[in-house]
Amino acid sequence: MSLKRAILLGFLAAALFGQRKDPAIYRATTPQTIAIPAPSRAHRLPRPPTIGLGTLSAEERMKLGKVGPMRRVGLHRVVGEEAMGQGAWSALPDGSSVWRVAIQSDQASGMRVEFSNFDAGAGQVWVHTNAASDGPYTGRGPYGNGEFWSATVEGDSLTIEYQPSGSRASGPPPFHVHRISHQALRIQQDLPPQVADPAASCNLDVNCYPDWAEAKKSVAQLQFEETQGPEQGTFLCSGALVATRDNSFQPYLLTAGHCIHDEPAARSLETFWAYESDGCNLGPPSSRGTLNSQNGGHLLGWGTIELGDFSLVLLPNVPSGVVFSGWDASDPGVGSPLVGISHPMGSYKRIAFGHSLDSVDVSIGTDPAPGALYHLVQWDNGLTQQGSSGSPLFSSPGVIVGALTYGPDLPGEELCLIGGIAGYGKFSNAYYYLQPYLEDLPFTQVTPSATSLTFNGRNRAITGSATQAVALTVGSASEIHWSARADAPWIQISQISGSVSSSAPASFNVTVDPKYFVTSDTYTSTITILSGAAPPVFVNVSVAMKIDVSSVTVTASPDPVPENGTSWTLSLAVNEAAGASTSLTGLKIDGVDYSANIPTWFGGTHIAANGSLTGTIHTSGLYTPVTKYFEFFGKDDGSGQTWYRLVTVTFTN
Repeated sequence: MSLKRAILLGFLAAALFGQRKDPAIYRATTPQTIAIPAPSRAHRLPRPPTIGLGTLSAEERMKLGKVGPMRRVGLHRVVGEEAMGQGAWSALPDGSSVWRVAIQSDQASGMRVEFSNFDAGAGQVWVHTNAASDGPYTGRGPYGNGEFWSATVEGDSLTIEYQPSGSRASGPPPFHVHRISHQALRIQQDLPPQVADPAASCNLDVNCYPDWAEAKKSVAQLQFEETQGPEQGTFLCSGALVATRDNSFQPYLLTAGHCIHDEPAARSLETFWAYESDGCNLGPPSSRGTLNSQNGGHLLGWGTIELGDFSLVLLPNVPSGVVFSGWDASDPGVGSPLVGISHPMGSYKRIAFGHSLDSVDVSIGTDPAPGALYHLVQWDNGLTQQGSSGSPLFSSPGVIVGALTYGPDLPGEELCLIGGIAGYGKFSNAYYYLQPYLEDLPFTQVTPSATSLTFNGRNRAITGSATQAVALTVGSASEIHWSARADAPWIQISQISGSVSSSAPASFNVTVDPKYFVTSDTYTSTITILSGAAPPVFVNVSVAMKIDVSSVTVTASPDPVPENGTSWTLSLAVNEAAGASTSLTGLKIDGVDYSANIPTWFGGTHIAANGSLTGTIHTSGLYTPVTKYFEFFGKDDGSGQTWYRLVTVTFTN
């Protein structure tokens, strides 16, 4: 569908359904489920083995904080399969057993775990600390594909605990943990140690304004993981629940497109609905509270900054007492009073009061933000800052007219002196794209011919079929518009939209790009299929890649090696770049065998996939200048293939 046609249909829909929708309070009718505690909580067991990741380096800490209009509060840290092998089994008094391992990431304020290849069957898996527990997870995980993030548990140490359904008491657990999120909600380089709150001092506590006591309940702090693209890690934004025309209480969350713009981020989403002070100007609460939605969500639709910067996420559920905001598909005039509620700098909930200005074209980094698609707001009292992205703009209590995209790139205290402005993507624009959901229109579900596709590969090439077809069918004689979205950069689909009817099925082809698969593993993502207001349908795509032939390079530093007094010092690095683990089995220097010295010089013989060994050699008594010949011998762990590398190094006086 062309943009022009979409806009025309949006105007027709607005005229048909009316411009404004009032807010509604949600009261849950189903009782909350009681969490099942991990078995080790009820028994005195030995402390589990601990994988120590240490503290963040200075370079890593510099990555925390502002990233474009968002705020990064966590980094992803790799947990190798060799480390996970440290986990241990413990017997319970009833004859059953549990497998446990602890992960320590020093100075983290919170942690969460990314599971892959998860297949626990009827067994159960928990992620817990002494104070909090997440789980249990069963089967193939909450999305049925073995890939998911756990919820955040506070502190810098957590335990992963697995209890099988039978009497199993040996072997590895039925899942992988490739990485954890190390969260640092308090970022020291942003704040002096004595400052407890990162938000600017002129921010206004939402609990001081009783007229907004209900509207604030629609606003949540959002925490999610970016796992694709160059800027990965844990990020914070804000968002708000939006009601459907008929108050169906479908848990639709509106935020910015630059926050949630792919399915993996939506599935990692955590929402905190009551992260606010205990009362007017009582300062930061002790925690973000327990009024949360279930972990995760699905991305229904989104637009880039150039298209108005919006995103609509379908949450699994929402707790009782939250408010579904209304909305207005017409735009307030210039000078109209407007209000924003958000989580500035990732802090507790605040409110800002301002008025609209004439919109202007701006650029957000390299992305154009056309003035016609944005409200420009001058704050008269209060502010928005990093972490406020995606938060709602209200024309009156509980009536949304925009979602936050940008603001000045200035320190908060400076904005307090000169006054802040903010650019909000217009809800009137987002409505054109999201209208089927918000109006809760009737839909016909499109059904794919397969719910999972499996590809196989070896050494970064796809073996067997490189293309698979997915057919789409419906039970309707009328044409139903559909769209398909690849949720990972390594998935390509031949057609991203079209029409289908009972007499005219549709199809598209799926291929995968092997250049993304850098180690032996099973890679999993999805294709999302959307049609009108129908819930999304997913096709799971997995690639089982086996890499068993290494690519080893050896480098010498410095080269040439200068004399230092009466000796020479040389560093030799053996690097593996193909994703296949290998071992250094031999070393000769000028034909003399020094293989027995490898463990001493290099600290070991094993080279992990995409890993390295570095050794330092000291020598004396050379007649220089002279060239030495270093011969390296190795054998790959998977294929058993041997390799040989020769490096020549010159020593000088």
